[in-house]
Amino acid sequence: MPWRKQYHVDPYAVWVSEVMLQQTTVAAVIPFYERWMARFPTAEALAAASEEEVLQYWQGLGYYSRARNLHKGVRTVVLQGWPESVGDWRLISGVGDYTAGAIGSIAQSIVVPAVDGNVERVFSRRFMVSDTGEKLKRYATFWAGRNVDPQRPGDWNQALMELGATVCTPKNPACGRCPVAISCEAFQAGRVGEFPAPMPKKDWIELNHVTVVPFWGDQVGLVQAKPGEWWSGLWQPPRGDVGADLGIGEGEFVGRFKHVVTRHKITLEVRRLGVECHLDGLTWFELAELDEVPMSAPGRRAVNLALAASLRLPGLE
Repeated sequence: MPWRKQYHVDPYAVWVSEVMLQQTTVAAVIPFYERWMARFPTAEALAAASEEEVLQYWQGLGYYSRARNLHKGVRTVVLQGWPESVGDWRLISGVGDYTAGAIGSIAQSIVVPAVDGNVERVFSRRFMVSDTGEKLKRYATFWAGRNVDPQRPGDWNQALMELGATVCTPKNPACGRCPVAISCEAFQAGRVGEFPAPMPKKDWIELNHVTVVPFWGDQVGLVQAKPGEWWSGLWQPPRGDVGADLGIGEGEFVGRFKHVVTRHKITLEVRRLGVECHLDGLTWFELAELDEVPMSAPGRRAVNLALAASLRLPGLE
């Protein structure tokens, strides 16, 4: 992993990796991380960038509030200097206990634990702790804090997280090659599969949305999500009431797909609409430049679906 090679002593680089890894797998993060570091190799480079460019380089990773908080936090650091303690790190936008512990221990050798879901799982099985949620996290953090290696806190934290990620996995853990199996209470009791106890299932909210993708020649009309809305700051074709308010017609149905936002399962119906002039309220982009436009993932998928459908509609090239 690149953040454990050339970047492991750089607080900024470790910070970027930890933020990207939230809610995202290592395999998915690596190409985004390398592209990001090529464009924003230092905190100063990121601080000088516009939010639009930051979102452009983040698109595809989702959970865009992570990018905004990182951008805001880096600007604070550039102005005020790098935090020198975990308490100082927690004052930075978007930095919680885990991220503060990870950056502090890995890049600055601060003796502090870094407890993520992997560590919680190792702890739960090691001591057969049936608690979940914040209670489990609190117990695991106390345990990890008492055992962190004072000489190599970053290596110890990463080793513990790696144990959970590669051996003590949620399903089919490799107990036969676990270096601490002999002291694992759940393994000795033959109850590894019972820990951690399952979290309560989410109550999903089912929604149906309609988006209309307006085309004028080789241009597509998009709207920018407002602050406080899903995908704030990103571009997408107008949905539902937004399209109606702009006077956009229904268009021709071209398909539908499902996507998830927090606790919402959304079925998005996509319609394509050819117009004869620019419509007010929309910003028009050349199709050739869409790859450079920071768009929401479902918005980009809707546009691509409408573009693909246009090649099949009679009378269109």
